[in-house]
Amino acid sequence: MKQIRSPEIATGAWPLGFVGVTMSLVLGLAPAGCGQRKTEGGATPAPSASVAPSASVATSAAADPPTTSASSVQAPPPPSEPVGSGVSSFVAAAQTEACKAQTGEIATYLQRGEVTAAGQEGAIAAAWLIKLAANKPGAQLAFAGFALDAKQVARARGIGTANETAPRMFANGAGWTLVWFDADGLAYTKPRWETSPAPVIEHLSTVNAANADDVALAATPAGAIVAVAPFNMEKAQLGLFQFAPTDAAAPAVQALGATHHAHEPRRPAVAADGTGYTLAWHEGDGRIVVSRFDLAGKEIDEAYTLAAAPPAGAPARERVNLVATTKGAMAVWIEGDKILARAVDAAARPGEKTWLVGRGRAPALAPIGDGALVVFLGQEGGKDDQVLAVKLSESGEPSATGMRVSDGTGAVKDPAAVTPAGPRMGFLWAEPMSGGVSTKRAVLRTLESSCIP
Repeated sequence: MKQIRSPEIATGAWPLGFVGVTMSLVLGLAPAGCGQRKTEGGATPAPSASVAPSASVATSAAADPPTTSASSVQAPPPPSEPVGSGVSSFVAAAQTEACKAQTGEIATYLQRGEVTAAGQEGAIAAAWLIKLAANKPGAQLAFAGFALDAKQVARARGIGTANETAPRMFANGAGWTLVWFDADGLAYTKPRWETSPAPVIEHLSTVNAANADDVALAATPAGAIVAVAPFNMEKAQLGLFQFAPTDAAAPAVQALGATHHAHEPRRPAVAADGTGYTLAWHEGDGRIVVSRFDLAGKEIDEAYTLAAAPPAGAPARERVNLVATTKGAMAVWIEGDKILARAVDAAARPGEKTWLVGRGRAPALAPIGDGALVVFLGQEGGKDDQVLAVKLSESGEPSATGMRVSDGTGAVKDPAAVTPAGPRMGFLWAEPMSGGVSTKRAVLRTLESSCIP
């Protein structure tokens, strides 16, 4: 297989001209410290909990053309039907003594429901959107910190302005990296518990909001963020790069590589581990494809079919999600209302079975044990749109019983977030403040990971 990297790229330097023709069109990288534009964030929030109140790597060689024939995507076909009937029995987290559930209301009177959270050994950072004017686009991005008992340890404050795409929070060693889209494109910063000085906001300006659905993000074990985005003028490849490193000596943005087996790729997902990256994406014909890259960004094997192209008239297939596991990665996606899971190994080869996890929508993933935890909105106890969690083994097989994380009162209309935090698991969601009221509150609940069946 051809490598997309010249010897100069293999040592971390892109030859002049290459990204000028392709990568800079998508990633917006610039010379001299990657030329990211920096601004000061941190509008002072109002007293209420709701907080009312960019980079070009130049180059000169061309990348190898992508391989786009269907024959380049290989693997035994996935099972024609998912295995199992899905989890339909759930225990209530708040009524399970071993969970030691702790709950905090972290924001109120919200008009938006997008939330994100990331955890470390002793803390959880959360971010959410605050709509400031109903007749104007955009929102304020709020940030706060919490202990594992869901009590606030860093007061809520405004970080910057955002569009209405859900932000993403990541742990990076001892701190946090927050990534979102604003009017200037893909923005990121490293917020701290302290409110002063305001964090510096940096941009990858040509990754704009129009590309948001085709951008995937994940944290590496070292704390940098890896991103996947359309690559070259025809967008026939997906490019892989890192930014926001925790090592001050590392380049601010590092272009790594690109896919060679993609055909009309869209809606990618990425998971990072200590030996490389697993990428999954949707092909133009509807298939979901998965491939593996080493730490230098070289695609190390052929791409594999994770899910075959759906037949005409099949239920809509939604975006695939990935999370790294101890054995490789776990992929989860939805077809109609069926939540499906399939494990992939350390070389991105799909497991033998595709499992039916349950029925619902808006799945989120987090690692737990050797497998993954799927959190989604579904029906339980005769009530729709409850926050439900199902544990998956390393093979993707769901547990016999799931857990209802929300209280079973109001319907949760927006996707929930989930994150490991030491021995506990953190769940964050937005729910109506009361019946007949359109405003929402953001709720953080933490549980002992060991109590999840």
